[in-house]
Amino acid sequence: MSYTVTPRMPTTEEHRELSESVGWGDAFWWQAVPASLTGSTCGVVVHHGGGELVGMGRVVGDGAFYFYIQDVVGHPDHQGRGLGRTIVEGLVDMVRQQAPGHCFLGLFATSAAERLYRSLGWEAHEMLGMWRVIRD
Repeated sequence: MSYTVTPRMPTTEEHRELSESVGWGDAFWWQAVPASLTGSTCGVVVHHGGGELVGMGRVVGDGAFYFYIQDVVGHPDHQGRGLGRTIVEGLVDMVRQQAPGHCFLGLFATSAAERLYRSLGWEAHEMLGMWRVIRD
């Protein structure tokens, strides 16, 4: 497959389109997404062939030491073809450029993505990851 990776943040519309394609439409408070994307450290979008949007990912964090990979999405029609690997490797390269030397890079993985991340050298550690969503 011919993919073009562009180092930029997805637009709000691109983010929503891809998120909804994988069933994450209810996972975001869409009014906050524009500011969330603006506040991100770096990101990539991926197009196929003549320009069809098929993937995205971004990194959030302090821009110096702590980084977290977020919102890695490959359109369902393109999953299983190395797209996730391409996105994650692109994001890791961007973090290495931004924070040469030593940094902490984390992520939360869905069970469906665990195999991908393990194949890229990610490991589960004996730490307790916790999170919560705060709503009105």
